[in-house]
Amino acid sequence: MEYGSLSTIKGIGLNVISILGTILVIRFLPDKKLAIAPRFNHSFKFYIISICLLGYTIMGTSYDALLEGATHGTLVSYLLLFFDATIAFSIFLFMQKNIKYVTVAVLMYILLLTFAGSRSAIIFILITYLSLSMFKNSIEAKVKMKKIVFFFCVASPLMFYYATNVRSSVDLDVIGKLIVGRISMVELASIPIDAISDKTMNVGLYDKKYGIANQLKQSFNEVSPINLFEMDVNPNQYHRPIFLGNDELSIVDKYMSMNMTLPTYFYIQTNFFFSCILTIFFLSLIYYVWVRLNDNLYVLIGVVTQLYFILQYFDWVMLIAGFYRVLLTVFMFKCVEKFLNILSNRGVRKIECSLE
Repeated sequence: MEYGSLSTIKGIGLNVISILGTILVIRFLPDKKLAIAPRFNHSFKFYIISICLLGYTIMGTSYDALLEGATHGTLVSYLLLFFDATIAFSIFLFMQKNIKYVTVAVLMYILLLTFAGSRSAIIFILITYLSLSMFKNSIEAKVKMKKIVFFFCVASPLMFYYATNVRSSVDLDVIGKLIVGRISMVELASIPIDAISDKTMNVGLYDKKYGIANQLKQSFNEVSPINLFEMDVNPNQYHRPIFLGNDELSIVDKYMSMNMTLPTYFYIQTNFFFSCILTIFFLSLIYYVWVRLNDNLYVLIGVVTQLYFILQYFDWVMLIAGFYRVLLTVFMFKCVEKFLNILSNRGVRKIECSLE
């Protein structure tokens, strides 16, 4: 596919119209007048526990093996549902009363995930940096993060190259295309549109794997301790066989996840006009719920941490799994915060008694 093709123009149009339309609608919706105040004392400790568990999990395990489920069924893998490092980092940065360890937290997150082979660590840090404006921690956190975020943004091509090599060897001649493909929403939006236009899309496989019935079944398996339905890889792994003509069997034993963007997903279901309308409605609804319920930590952190993945759109199974991790991690954090507050209060009382 080349730039200038009709599918590329449609992909650009879908993304731009949907986002600008959402911004326009949001201007007429209720707004959060006051910045969100921090209210927790021990979120950094919780983050340290989470990042250490993640480090222990990836130690001696390749990133591809992790993605393909090499650690599934282990105790640490189970604990990571309750101690998700990304969610823990967001709670710390947005809601911690004392954020003097911001630089340490950012460095630990970026370096650990990059050394493990993740190519999205700096993207998430950049998103959280941009999201800080909604929180009272914004001024202090941005001062501490500004230089380090700038440095890692400049160094991100090298980090991307390293993380890609951790997964498998990569030719320098194609690294530029891989970087553009990883961050660009244009190509990813255009690939399905091009397949529909050329009539090369495997419609039967798409309906089978991306159909609501299958996504609900796989979502239930994802969040349930038992697999009530037949296990399968996530629908997004069938992206290449559906839209690029790859062999369906090629994805069974190898992680080949690929996204398409939310407007493109709605485009496949309807058409250009309604895909924009549905995307604008869906994103505006998320914003409205977030504004009305952002005193609820589950909603507050859930939307902030998962919005980028909603816009990318891999499949609903991944998104439901993401919100499920938010639910479990926020619940565990509240338990840890309450426990540490009790210990702190007891320590203060003992000191006061000894002074009397």
